[in-house]
Amino acid sequence: MTVILTACTMRKRFSPDESLNARALTVGTTHSVGEDWRGRLRRAEPKALASDLYAGRSMLEAKLAASAIGARVTIASAGLGLVPADRQIPSYNLTVSPGSLDSIFKKLPPGTSTRDWWMQVSSDRQAEELADSLQRNPQSLLLVSLPHAYLSMLTPLITSLSIASTGRLRVMTASTQMDVAPALIPFLLPYDQRLDGPDSPIPGTMGDYASRALRHFVTNVLVDHPQGSIADHAELVRTSQSEWRFPTRKAGRRIDDQEALQLLRDNWDVAKGSSSRLLRMFRDEMNIACEQGRFARLAAIVRNEVAGR
Repeated sequence: MTVILTACTMRKRFSPDESLNARALTVGTTHSVGEDWRGRLRRAEPKALASDLYAGRSMLEAKLAASAIGARVTIASAGLGLVPADRQIPSYNLTVSPGSLDSIFKKLPPGTSTRDWWMQVSSDRQAEELADSLQRNPQSLLLVSLPHAYLSMLTPLITSLSIASTGRLRVMTASTQMDVAPALIPFLLPYDQRLDGPDSPIPGTMGDYASRALRHFVTNVLVDHPQGSIADHAELVRTSQSEWRFPTRKAGRRIDDQEALQLLRDNWDVAKGSSSRLLRMFRDEMNIACEQGRFARLAAIVRNEVAGR
């Protein structure tokens, strides 16, 4: 069975256990913080299936892609490690994104990397479970659909799987080749900015780019060419984009963080707290230039303010 490896989302459908907010942790060493977090997880009660807990477009696109080919979904979580989508898990607030009140890096020593933290929440058992699900079928693929931070965090795991050496790996991410480990570049499908252009059938934001590329690949390439090689699949992706235009970007006006935060607060309810909708409002309606990472950081601040009302 083909396996989709995707990332968790900050948005959850169920409120977290009070003890499972990263802000509740005590600042310490990577090991001590990890030990504290793992202890809290052991005491927490499961709240929902992983596939039902995570909300947002990126998770929806991954689930639609999985449904189209009967794939198994595994979710990479900065709080839980590798989680099968059909497993019961607790709700929590912990992210590796900077700026959020629940960014784990607020509790870790300066210089700690995402990979250092991943070692605290992942386990050999989780990696073995993923490897076993791939080995049961020698024709299965591993479709990796991850944003840059998660792809970097999981690169050692992905490259350790035998599936890479057999050519059964496909990688989709918004990262450029310069940001991708050399071992993964041969498996990187050549999606580019045209996925967000005026001719794209599946435009969106950078936050859900990897999952949108995944669904496009599954429904427009893989279903018709399940036995294709990486070279075949890459060429089909290039062909599918060949007549799409690149998006045109207007030079938006620049604002400081305080003005951006106030605009987010003023429009939060109008957008129903949707980050993608707010980003579109910034760019398309207000003509404001706001880099994706900066916007995510500021939106996380306002989301935490709203949650604390």
